[in-house]
Amino acid sequence: MPRKFFEYIRTVILAFSGFLGFISYANAGEVRDNIEDRGYLRCGVLQTVFLKKSPIKEMSEDLCRGLALALFPDPSAVKLVSLTEQEAGQALVDGRVDVIALANQKRLSHQANHANTGPLFVNNLDIAILFKGYKVRDLGGKKICSLDWVDKTALAIFGQKHQISFGILSYRTEEELLNAVKSHGCRAVALPRVEQAIFLKQVSGIFPAPLILSSSSFKNSLGMLVSSKDEEWKAIVGLYRRALLESERREVSSQNVDYVASSTINPEIQKLLGVKGSFGQDLGLDHNWFYRVLQNHGNYQEIYSRHFNNRKITLERGPNQLTAKGGALVVNDLR
Repeated sequence: MPRKFFEYIRTVILAFSGFLGFISYANAGEVRDNIEDRGYLRCGVLQTVFLKKSPIKEMSEDLCRGLALALFPDPSAVKLVSLTEQEAGQALVDGRVDVIALANQKRLSHQANHANTGPLFVNNLDIAILFKGYKVRDLGGKKICSLDWVDKTALAIFGQKHQISFGILSYRTEEELLNAVKSHGCRAVALPRVEQAIFLKQVSGIFPAPLILSSSSFKNSLGMLVSSKDEEWKAIVGLYRRALLESERREVSSQNVDYVASSTINPEIQKLLGVKGSFGQDLGLDHNWFYRVLQNHGNYQEIYSRHFNNRKITLERGPNQLTAKGGALVVNDLR
């Protein structure tokens, strides 16, 4: 159905109804129009390789492909744009990318024009005490090793919380850190959860049973970042995020979506899968957009497992559970 028809419907809805009051459509539709005109999504992916592994980057690419499927039936209608943190913010501001997957808004330049559609991955700082039998109190007066780019604020808070003081050795490269640990020059290592899991696997032969402590005071929340100037596009990307989490909560996956769609009498699930009701049509999405995403990419749990429960890395979900299971990923009711 033509885009202009949806523009008309949207105008009527906003004029006479308040059920989408949480969305303000000032400057709405420009990003989506540009995507439709060019025929594909441009999705920014940060260069996050650590010790030659990049599970966050690979998950980002997966999320990009899923978002493209929400917009187009063609699974190849996406261009992945590799970005550094230094250039990512400007690329979004300049319109070189439509969205950036799994980025920390606070770490990008030109922050004022960015909007995070909600957390999709939490990569908090972990402190791994390497030596068997060591407790937190044993770090007093010792050295904790890390890397230059890791935010040390969380370590200071960690020390205050446990009332201990310690030195911090900060290395420029992963190889330097690895050599320091192998030579027993560090009592503990402080890295974000994903990087920590990769790193500890590298030294598992020397330190097979480290004590891992999470520094929950440092919220490294990664999400899908969009321009804050286009509320409609923000709403579309936010709806995609919510649907991924909601489908996990409702236990609808790529494995059972066909059966559930044909048999469920739950109105919320029917709405989610486009069987009945309206879910995203007011934003110009077709009725089975998320059905298509689920069939090809799965729900959040499936995407997470694909990248963090495999031969390369095994990482318990922890803060990346839904809030109902004690995690930090909030599932809002579908509207």
